[in-house]
Amino acid sequence: MNIHVGVALVALSIISSIAFAQSLKDKEYFADQEKYLAGEVTTTNERCGNGLTAKFDWSKPPAPEERKIYSAYGYCGAALEAMRRVCDSQAGKEAVKQKIKNLTCSFGPQRTVALKDGEVNYEVNFNSSNDADYVFEYLQNNL
Repeated sequence: MNIHVGVALVALSIISSIAFAQSLKDKEYFADQEKYLAGEVTTTNERCGNGLTAKFDWSKPPAPEERKIYSAYGYCGAALEAMRRVCDSQAGKEAVKQKIKNLTCSFGPQRTVALKDGEVNYEVNFNSSNDADYVFEYLQNNL
């Protein structure tokens, strides 16, 4: 049991140090991206008739130089655009309402998408293109 407590304390320490390591500029960037994403979620919920939530996983955020060029919420918003396209049909709308409750966007070296237990996990890669088409195709095949 002591090992579990020790591991938990180490994990908490690491998470806390990451949170404290964020500069004011980082915090403002993250908050702005979250705000813009919330607007996309509202539009998606209106179209699909559900209560979807969306968030970013900032554990591996875009590099500062990438933030000047690319919009994190824009890339994540592509997944929401794909969901809205799925909701254009009644069958798609029902599938989204029943099977998708959350969207989490993270950042990595390769674009990926997965749906598990009501959550779409979308890993953004800023070098990818046609992201909405990519996620739409995935959803069409996996809902």
